[in-house]
Amino acid sequence: MEKYLLKIKVTFTGIILCALMIQCKKETLPVPDNDLNLLINKINLLRQSGCNCGSDYMPPVPDLTLNIFLQHAALAHAKDMAQRNYFDHLSPEGTSPNERAVSAGYTGVFISENLARGYGNANQVIAAWKTSISHCKAMMDAISSEAGGGEAQNYWVVSFGSH
Repeated sequence: MEKYLLKIKVTFTGIILCALMIQCKKETLPVPDNDLNLLINKINLLRQSGCNCGSDYMPPVPDLTLNIFLQHAALAHAKDMAQRNYFDHLSPEGTSPNERAVSAGYTGVFISENLARGYGNANQVIAAWKTSISHCKAMMDAISSEAGGGEAQNYWVVSFGSH
């Protein structure tokens, strides 16, 4: 009987150790490249270091905070563009980025919106926006203090705002 109980204890301990090891491994997995928080974090890295937008030097500016209402607006627009196969700041009905932000519940001042399509991860999107003077300046705009991002089927949107 004691051998049987010892066997159960050893088996149970092994199961617990395996579960703990699996938990630890999950925590060390890399964040997916298309994670929307990663997109905002990469914009913040650019904002922290400053950069050239065309021939204009943009000095470092404060980080953006994630705003859930801007995130909902950006994600809804990315999904809409992907589902209806268009690529524009205005929806086919003429809904503007500001109108989408307000409809999503945003109460701040809408500043701007960046769009991209066809890129598989956040690094590619940031690199493309950095080479476009207007998109680069939107990322580096010191007036913007918060943002939300959305991605659907390689349609990317970031909405910038300020409270």
